Amino acid sequence: MKTALLALLALVPTAQAWDPAGHMLVGQIAWEYTGTTARERVFELVQHLDSRFNEGRQYNFITAGCWMDDMRGLGRDYQWGPLHYVTIPWTESGEPAPIPEGPHVVSAIAENIATLRDRSAPFERRVEAIGMLMHFYGDIHQPLHTTDRNNDRGGNAYLIAGVDFSDLKTKRGHNLHTFWDKAFRFATREGKIVELWNAPELHERPNAPGERAIALQAQKIILSHPRDSFPELQTKADGAAIAQESHRLGCRSAYPPGEPPVGEVRTLTPEFVQTSYPLATRRVALAGYRLSAILNEIFAP
Repeated sequence: MKTALLALLALVPTAQAWDPAGHMLVGQIAWEYTGTTARERVFELVQHLDSRFNEGRQYNFITAGCWMDDMRGLGRDYQWGPLHYVTIPWTESGEPAPIPEGPHVVSAIAENIATLRDRSAPFERRVEAIGMLMHFYGDIHQPLHTTDRNNDRGGNAYLIAGVDFSDLKTKRGHNLHTFWDKAFRFATREGKIVELWNAPELHERPNAPGERAIALQAQKIILSHPRDSFPELQTKADGAAIAQESHRLGCRSAYPPGEPPVGEVRTLTPEFVQTSYPLATRRVALAGYRLSAILNEIFAP
């Protein structure tokens, strides 16, 4: 049994973060707090993103955050994999957390901000930079995109059971990283783990800000986690500071109690899922608020 699980482990793909619904939530929350000038500048760029894996539809402010993961459709030609995360080893306290040398999500955020601030940068590079920035601001707030425990690749090698992901057709991807990609949609009712709402399929993505399930769920998150409730927003945080913040949460809260399983499957408890839900929704909200702030700064009139 353990041999079979180890073989399965070798096939587990590197998960995305957040899932497309999570990235669209970050975009919708950011939209609510982004000024008119910045909204217009962002739209002028994102409509030119390569849309071959978005059913040929132009990206908008809300769906642009999905572009980096959509482009995984390139398969072996996908070149941006290492930029989605930063590998910081797990410690019990989450401290200290020095940032290793790039390339990684921290260096990518800095480079793309610099490109967008450079009005002389080629237009095609600026288009790519806005797609990357809007995605990576979501990624860096997901705790397991900054935390590696026992070489588990941010929880990708930590196999789990007990959570029924409606958008996963097979058991591949049933790992702790995938759970955190979707933890803002899972809670408990009457002591059982439930999926609160289904992620939109590709053809159900909003055609503009304020549409469909994403807008509804974003408003719920804003109500439960209003911007003025975040002390983190009192000071400006660069990519390194955000990564260290996520790493502390990854170390302290992202793993179930006890030692990680080795070649075995851990069943997540309702208690763990219930405590993860508000943490995940709070991280989504904070990513949106911070994204709006950096966009307002870059595209200030």
